[in-house]
Order: sequence, then structure tokens, then C-alpha cells
Amino acid sequence: WLKSSPPTSSPPALGIGRARLGEVMAAAIEVGARLHGKYSDGEFYPAEVVQVSAAKNRSKAPVKVKFVGYEDDAWMALEDLKSKKLGLPPKASAAAEPAAPKAKATAKAAAAAAAPSVDLSGLEKGTKLQAKAVDGKWYPANVVAVSTKKKDTPVKVNFTGYTGASDEWVGMDRIRNIKDAKAKSEAKKAASKGPTEKECVKVFGGSLKRFEHTSKVLGGCTMCFSAFIPEGAEGKKFPVVYWLSGLTCTDKNFAEKAGAFEAANTLGLVLILPDTSPRGEDVPDETPKEYDFGAGAGFYLNATSSKYKKHYNMLDYITKELPAIAKDLLPIDPTKAGIFGHSMGGHGALTIALKNPGTYKSVSAFAPICNPTEAPWGKKALPLYLGDDKKKWKEYDTVELIKKYKGPSFRILVDQGTADSFESADKKSKNEHQLRPDVLQKACDDAGIALCLRMQEGYDHSYYFISSFVQDHLKYHAAYLTGILRWCPDSLPSASVFSIPAEPPSTAGQEIECLAAVAFEPKKPLSMVKVKVGPPQKGEVRIKHTAVALCHTDAYTLEGCDPEGLFPCILGHEASGIVESIGEGVTGFVPGDHVIPCYQAYCGCCQFCKRPDINLCTSVRKFTGAGVMAGDGKPRFTYEGKPIYHFMGTSSFSEYGVVHKESIAKVRKDAPLDKICLLGCGISTGWGAVWNTAQVERGATAAVFGMGAVGLSVIEGLVKAGASKIIAVDLLPNKLELARTWGATDLVNPKDLPEGTTVQAHIVSMTEWGVDYSFDCTGNVQVMRSALECSARGWGTSVVIGVAASGQEISTRPFQLVTGRTWKGTAFGGWKSKPQVPMLVDMYMAGEVKIDEYITHNMDFKQINEAFELLHKGECLRCVLKF
Repeated sequence: WLKSSPPTSSPPALGIGRARLGEVMAAAIEVGARLHGKYSDGEFYPAEVVQVSAAKNRSKAPVKVKFVGYEDDAWMALEDLKSKKLGLPPKASAAAEPAAPKAKATAKAAAAAAAPSVDLSGLEKGTKLQAKAVDGKWYPANVVAVSTKKKDTPVKVNFTGYTGASDEWVGMDRIRNIKDAKAKSEAKKAASKGPTEKECVKVFGGSLKRFEHTSKVLGGCTMCFSAFIPEGAEGKKFPVVYWLSGLTCTDKNFAEKAGAFEAANTLGLVLILPDTSPRGEDVPDETPKEYDFGAGAGFYLNATSSKYKKHYNMLDYITKELPAIAKDLLPIDPTKAGIFGHSMGGHGALTIALKNPGTYKSVSAFAPICNPTEAPWGKKALPLYLGDDKKKWKEYDTVELIKKYKGPSFRILVDQGTADSFESADKKSKNEHQLRPDVLQKACDDAGIALCLRMQEGYDHSYYFISSFVQDHLKYHAAYLTGILRWCPDSLPSASVFSIPAEPPSTAGQEIECLAAVAFEPKKPLSMVKVKVGPPQKGEVRIKHTAVALCHTDAYTLEGCDPEGLFPCILGHEASGIVESIGEGVTGFVPGDHVIPCYQAYCGCCQFCKRPDINLCTSVRKFTGAGVMAGDGKPRFTYEGKPIYHFMGTSSFSEYGVVHKESIAKVRKDAPLDKICLLGCGISTGWGAVWNTAQVERGATAAVFGMGAVGLSVIEGLVKAGASKIIAVDLLPNKLELARTWGATDLVNPKDLPEGTTVQAHIVSMTEWGVDYSFDCTGNVQVMRSALECSARGWGTSVVIGVAASGQEISTRPFQLVTGRTWKGTAFGGWKSKPQVPMLVDMYMAGEVKIDEYITHNMDFKQINEAFELLHKGECLRCVLKF
């Protein structure tokens, strides 16, 4: 490599100056000499002398060398040359391909050393790029290390596409595609910080935002989702509903076509709209690409086949990763979540709800793929995602999941268009029975799950169909997520719901003798006697009462104030019980069912039942008003051989009673009967007056007159509706303080007002123009007038709840109505009893509404007269009597 002794030949005729000639000769350096040169990274590498100069401009670097294997030359100082044979750097393959970095001129190295630090952003261990090897060609490489101390060769790479090279420190001029590396690094950093907001538009007072993020669950894909946030979100948490779209859709389809945001804003719901599948160049798919598999068709499952399991994990994305992101990003209450979808998304919503019992408080679907293991779409997609094991397929089939469901009670709402081409029965069509709602109905019937399947005449599979009913679906979800019930099913659940078939009891068809509290005449205490209760006739149900609460309406009738009051009679209408036996033609009930008698009947057929916001069923009204049964026009109660009249079609102050099938609501069996009996009248009426009759909106102001149980339930309803100002009015200070604990913001006692100041004038002064809504819960006609006149002119609405005594009339100056006020009344809060009372029970069981707090006394049924004394003294809200 280097000559071991001074050269015998003469120095090359290169014009070396006298001052340097001796040094050059002493080093025995000549053209062609092999030695090691020091590169700017401080390491010595094999080189060959190509020129020696004594010129003044080369006095500090007189030797020009070429590093072995490279084309560039460099002038070197004598101290940067070594005669010791060092050999090749570690891992070098051969002398012809040394692992030395690309040589640079010493002047350039010095300039680089003095320059600012090299920009290494976007480069980190594992970054993929291209690097230039010793042969001058570019090869794929991975970054092994990055060092800011090595200014000229700051990046150590490992060549992945060139077997002849080792790990090597290189300069920035030997790597490329840094722009891509930077972009990936920035994306990775952005993902670690959370989703990026890409778009934001205002719509119906709220905001529609679109986010982008990197999904770990979906194999590192870049995913987008949209979210609608209602107005007034500052400092608030809203319930959230996830929408799952169908085949070929993205997160944008629903946002652009469904028309859901006005209702979502009004109801106070956050909507989250994810994509339908993983996306990206690295995401696998079938060839040729088809619409019903792969991108845009993730089927909301976790794939197990080797080809798809890395990316296609939409189940975990929807149920785990996305909710975690949403919790940190959006103003939501994750404990109040619902889910719905369309077609493939309907399949996803139903299966996800069934696979995660209790996680989603509400679930609905538009034209869902109900039985994919038997549908063409499913038979194509499931084996590709899951393999050939059909047991795995069933884990993503709604019908199969329903068959083995053991979770808490819940309801399902499904809309299906009758003109949907994907439910064609044409065997020549590729779309033959893709959806199978009939199979879903049977599965729910067999399992006792409450399915409301609505076959919408003439509607197809498109977003025209979805946009026609999406607001109704959101009302349904809001009922279970906000505790504000403003939705009513079009039909009753199947007979199997809440029922367990049982043998008829031994008393079926026979007369039963039992204890009853009979009102033989008005203004007298009730008499505890043994009465006989006849068996139910056609269309009738006999029940065994378990609990009954006292209501002021009972006292009002007992005092002789009810124009329909008949004596002798058995009062009572706020009760619960168990079906003992049923009469001829009765369907939907079996012995053992838990029920709530309802004085406001529901047949589902009359013109009042068919109207969406009316509950004044006429099917049995003329008979209940006359105290008899419709079958034969006679009572079912007798005492000493004489008839005892029924009261309000219920007559619950008796161990046993007979009611019309239209006047009884079947409820879930896990609900405590001694609590839910209150839903038969008072507090249900208060909630309904707010949500159904007045339809109070967020931010409204209201005044409530009378702080009994009904008045307090009105306040509870107003709080849930989001009223901003709630004025409680009562003559008793203790009741006003109780109202404050229920949510009243202001308290008014008319006794404390200055002389000559009416309560309505005082309330108007508190609110500038009057309240948006007022409610009378007293039955006093003078108070009813005050309630009307304290409502705002132009738009104020006053609701009469209390029942006035016989012969009483209400009055006001016509000008009060001419100037825009509305006077309304409500019966049973507008609830359609049979379909909606069970939903009120659901809300109570979910903790959305109060019942227990209204019960101030529990007593034995035999103490009923003592309980009435407490009621008259104003010492109880509700007293529950147990049989």
C-alpha cells in the first residue's frame, strides 16, 4: 500500500515549491501511491494519489487523492494522510466496493462544518427512503440512525435493495425522497396529537366538522369521519348517535343527503358519521374491484383471513377506537350513546348493539341486511373476510345474534320500503332477498324482543327513503338518550314481548271474592268490604293488583265534584298488577304478564288513535264514563248481589279488577310494580304536558302553578327539556323549597306579593313580556286565568292540567287571546297509553326519570282512609298502598 522506504526515483516534475519539496519527498509520496486519506467524518479510507502540487494555493493541501471506488477527487493535507495499512472499514465487501462515504473536497467539508446544522426533520430510525451506493446507483434503504454531530454524514442507512453494501453514514446528497419521509413523519406526529380538523361548516345553528386521523386499529390507514355538534355546546355534554352508512358510501353521504341536522340540533344530539371501510393504497381488495366488497364495503366486522385481518377491523374501529377519539374531541356523554344505519350500515348497527349489550341505549336501522349468512351480499363478503367457517359468519348476523341474546331489555326500530329493489322476490334478480325483514321479525318474536318494523309503502332503498323518516328515528333515539319521550311506535310489540307462556290459573273463568275499598256515597270514608269480581268476558282482562297510589282525582270524585262520579263505585286509577286471566278474543296478554291499568285507553284503530299527537281514544270511552264494561253494559263488581260501578275504566282500589283490553299496558317484568304504578296518571301527565302538549324547547322560560306531584313532574320535564328559567308558584313555603330541589330557578308565593299586585303581573315583570309557557296543576279556575295571563303576548302558551270541579268555568278577557296567547289542555299528558307507558317504564329503569322521589309514604292497602287524610293535609306527594 505505502512504500516502506524513500523512493529511489526522482520527484515528479509537478512544480513543487522549495518549501514543500522536502516534506513531499520525505513522505515518499508520488502519483499512483496507495495510502489512507482522512475524510471529513474523521475516519481514514483507502485512496490513491493522483497529483502532488507545490503551488502556493496548495501549500496547505498539496496532495490530491481519489478515494477508491469513487469518481470525486480531494486535496489533502499531509497530516490527513497515513502510511499505516489500516484495511477496509468494517463490513466492507471488497476493495473494489469499499464502504467509504462519497469523497468531497476538503474546502467543502470545512464550509459544511462552519454552516448551520443540517435540517434532519422527517428523518428518524425506520424512515424508508432511497440512498446512493458506492456504485453510483440509487437503492431502497432504511434509516438506522441520525446524528447531529456528524454534519457531513448525519444519516446512517441500511441498504435494503443492494446486498453488496453495509450500514453506512452518508451525507444529505446521497439520500432522496426526503419530502415523502417528512410528510409521513408529519402525519405520524399529527396522529400522535389526535385527529386534525379538515372542514367546519355551520348548519341549522350547529356545526358540521370533518376530521382526519391515522387509525391503529385499521392498520395505519388515514381515516375521515364527520360530526355534527348542536348549538350551545360550550360547557355541555350531549348524547351521541353513531350513523353507519351502506355499501359504497363514505362519511359524506349521510351529511349531504339525509337532512338530519335540524332535528339533531333541536333534540340536542351529536351525530358521528364514520367511513364504511379502511382506505389507502396499502389496503387490500379483490380484483376486479366490485362495489359490494372491500373499499366502501367493510361490513363492520373484524376480519380473520390473512389477506384482510390487518386492515378490515371496522367492528373495533366503531366500538373502541372511534368512541375513544370522540370522547376527547367532542362534547359528548359516552354513557348515552345510540347507533343506527342503512343497509350494510343497518346490519352493522344491529349486530354491534347485540354484541355489546347495554352499551348502546337505542338502536334503529333503515333497510338493514338482517340475515347476511343467507343473503347474496353476505355469502360473498363473509367467507372472504372470515374464511369458510360458517360459525364465524353467524357472529355477524343479526338474526343469529338475536337467537342467543341474553342482555338487558331493549327495543329496535326498523323502517323498510316496500319498493326496495334489494328485497326483490324475483329469483332471476341478483338482489333476491338481500334484506329479509320478515326473518328479523320472526327472530324477534321468538326471542321476545320489542321490534317496531314499519313497512313504508312505496319507498325504495335510496336516501329519499332515509330523509323521509330520519327525523322520526332521531326522536326515537332522543327518547332513550335524553329522557324526553317524544316518539310513539306505530304498532304494539308482538305478544311474546315481556311475556312468558303460562298455564291458566285455577280461578280462570270463575268469580273471585276479594277485598276492596268501596265508595258507597260521596263525602264518606271508603268502606273496606269483600266484593265479588266476575270473570273477564270477550275483550276483557282480569288482573290482580299489587300496588296502588292515591291521586287527587280520586279525592275529587269522592268529594262529589266529578260530574261522571257514580256511587257506589270502586275508585283508584294509579296502579300496577299481574294478569290473572283473559277473556275471549284477547291477544297480546297472557296470565302472569305485568301490567299498568290506563284510564286513557288505546285501540290503535279509531281516528283519534291514528292521529300522531292525539290520545283521546273513543273505543270504550262511553262505557268507562258510565262505570260499566263494553261487553254487556254491566259492571264486573258486585257486593251483596248488587252492582258496584267501575271508575275511569280501572277501579284499582280492589285486590282484583276487570278492565278492557284497550285500557291496560304490558310492561317489562324487571320493573318494580310498587314504583311504576305512579305512571298510570299523575307524574306521567306532568312530563307529557311539557314534552307532548307544550313541546317546550331548550332555552324557554316557564311558570308552574301548584307544587304537588304533578307540578313537580312538570318542573322535572322542564329541566330535561332545557328550560332556562322555571318559576314555581305555590302558597306553601315548604312546597316551594321542594320545587327548588326539583330544579325551579325562581320561587313565587302569592301571599308575599305587595297588595294590589297579581301573580301574573309579578311574573310578567320578572320576564319582561311574560313566560314562554305556563302550566296550571291546581284545578282552580282562577289560577288557570293567572297562568294564561302570565304567558308572553304574541307567543305564550298556557296548559291546563288540573281538573276543575263540576260546573266550574274558566274566563279571561278576549284581548288575552287576540294578542297571540294560546290556551291548551292535556289529558294524561298526551300519552298513547299502550304503546308509550311501557317506554316510560324503560326510561325509569334507565334512570332517566324520577319515580321513587315522588313516593313519600308506603302503607298497607287497609290503611287507605288514613292515606287520604295525609293527602288532604298536603303532607304527602304520593302514598303507595300495597295489597
